Amino acid sequence: MPLTLAQIQKAQAVQNAAARDPSQHVRVVAGPGTGKSSAIEERVRWLLAQGVQPAAIYAVSFTRASALDLRQRVHAYCVQNGQPAASQVRVTTLHSLALRTLRAAGLLTAYPAEPLVMDGWELENVFDAEFGHASRIGKERREKIRLEHEAFWSTGRWGPPNYVPPNPAITAAERAQFAAFHGPRRQSYSCVLPGEIVRQCVTQMAAGTLNAVGLLNLEHLVVDEFQDLNPMDLQFVDGMVAQGARVFVAGDDDQSIYSFRFASPVGIQGFVTKYPLCGQHTLSACFRCTPSVLAAGQALITANPQPNRIPKSHVSLYGAAAPPLAGITHRWHFPSGVAEARAVAESCRDLIPAGINPRDILVLLSNQRALLPGLDAEFKTAGVAYEPPRAEGFLDSRAGRLVLAAIRIACDADDYVAHRVLLGLRPGVGIGTCSAVTDAVIANNLNYQSIFYQPLPAGVFTGRALTALNNARALCSQLQGWQPTETVGQHLANITTILTMVFSPADAQSWQTFANALPAGMTLEELRDYLWADTDEQQATLLQAVLTRLNLPVPATGVLPPRVRVMTMHGAKGLSGKIVFVPGLEEEILPGPWRQPYPGLVLEAARLLYVSITRARAACIISYARTRIVHGQFSGQTPSRFAANLGGPFVARNSGGSAAELVQITNEASHL
Repeated sequence: MPLTLAQIQKAQAVQNAAARDPSQHVRVVAGPGTGKSSAIEERVRWLLAQGVQPAAIYAVSFTRASALDLRQRVHAYCVQNGQPAASQVRVTTLHSLALRTLRAAGLLTAYPAEPLVMDGWELENVFDAEFGHASRIGKERREKIRLEHEAFWSTGRWGPPNYVPPNPAITAAERAQFAAFHGPRRQSYSCVLPGEIVRQCVTQMAAGTLNAVGLLNLEHLVVDEFQDLNPMDLQFVDGMVAQGARVFVAGDDDQSIYSFRFASPVGIQGFVTKYPLCGQHTLSACFRCTPSVLAAGQALITANPQPNRIPKSHVSLYGAAAPPLAGITHRWHFPSGVAEARAVAESCRDLIPAGINPRDILVLLSNQRALLPGLDAEFKTAGVAYEPPRAEGFLDSRAGRLVLAAIRIACDADDYVAHRVLLGLRPGVGIGTCSAVTDAVIANNLNYQSIFYQPLPAGVFTGRALTALNNARALCSQLQGWQPTETVGQHLANITTILTMVFSPADAQSWQTFANALPAGMTLEELRDYLWADTDEQQATLLQAVLTRLNLPVPATGVLPPRVRVMTMHGAKGLSGKIVFVPGLEEEILPGPWRQPYPGLVLEAARLLYVSITRARAACIISYARTRIVHGQFSGQTPSRFAANLGGPFVARNSGGSAAELVQITNEASHL
């Protein structure tokens, strides 16, 4: 790395000043690559050094996987710096913190076991599917009904900002149908939908019946990615402050891109107004992006400012490094989407033998449906191996879901949702059969988990429901002896046998291929967390931790296969690559027709592009096409309104990077 010791020390001094601020509350505005995580790590270490008990410190991050990553970072940093008690510091999601609060208050008695949040696959294939079956409502409409309720739980308002209402609007009758279905189902499966648990905490705190801070002995709350909190999350944090908690929040309003989860940059923007005596810090020294890349991102975000944007002046440290690096930003336009995809694929093909690790190349997509098929075809033609977006991984195959359900049950026999998933995955078991089983549980006052293990009451389950349930019971009996601490190697053959029995030898082979890339000594609990990870980077972090625990060497090429990473723009949040391609910068794709009527969503699209550009370290190649095949039809395309805000002109191209351009990119990347 060409950064000088003086540069690093100066930037770290700013991070440490923020981390060690003794103010009651602290806000840290941290742009891309400016060391937000480092400041959080130092904050926890400093609190421990000040005598704060580790059990009184809580840190929260946005997702389960990001919280796991932050936990590992915080614990490792503190141990390395003389604070081994950091292993007792709790690092979780805000949902988990709310759940812990309700548990401590004895307010989870409505659930037969610890309730879990259903993930996206479970929402679609379990909850929505059963609701649609019960109410005779089609797929698209039932999802919109659920999303309306999630918007209400997350914001406290019907029809809040960033919620795009369906046409026609949800009716009172549909809301009533949802309520009648939702209550018994969440109790049967001991599950919740996004937003429910935090809202329950807020409601109880507002009523004066829940003292979260007192119950948890919480003194300090550290909140990562504060711009990603929704209004109900913010009320939960405010409630803990009112009960005496001291908060340290970090984030960047320019990187608020989760309006579909009802997040808003208003929280981090208004923090200093809400807490006028808080400490205020801005991290502006960028360790990630070279000057050219950072300048393109700053030009974009400056030209598309959101209301009340926090002023910033980021500086790339590479401009004054030794040697200094300028970085590269290419702006290309192509006659067709096919030519654009071919240029991306051929550029990747030529960069790899020049010395670029394929995993250091990111291709970020704002619309998979429009862009991925063309890229897939051209990558195959060019002979470039690539990692597709997360949604197309092993986990989202039926075999992968069965493995995850089995491992979850082995790790926690009270995981009700996993039992329901396992029941419905066997071929021939449809949503009607699964619904019939649960309806019988509700009608006969049974416990859902118990029907997989205890003797079945006579006459309650018949026909297809009984057959499906008996098959699931037989599988659960095989899992009963498994322990979370047992290893993948110990159960490789068992899982292969199960998949062969339930599905086919081909599905079993897909599992073996997947498992052979993992350490045999990985525990089932570690495998569960690996399967649950949101991104391959989080999977890599988990794998490295496993290898370290097993005293095994980390491969020189990294723990994941050397492939170009093709990701969604949202999925790349928090990641970086030496070289980033951003294709499809067209008005029809970004912002796209569904955002265009809503100014707030158009501004969020600009932030999404900003986040994507600033994933790049050495080079960013942004492009659009004049024509594209859309839904099988040839269509003229318009340059995105953001194309004029990127600090330079777009130039016409028919091919990828020239030999001279690729040499320049490779040279810049080699110095990072």
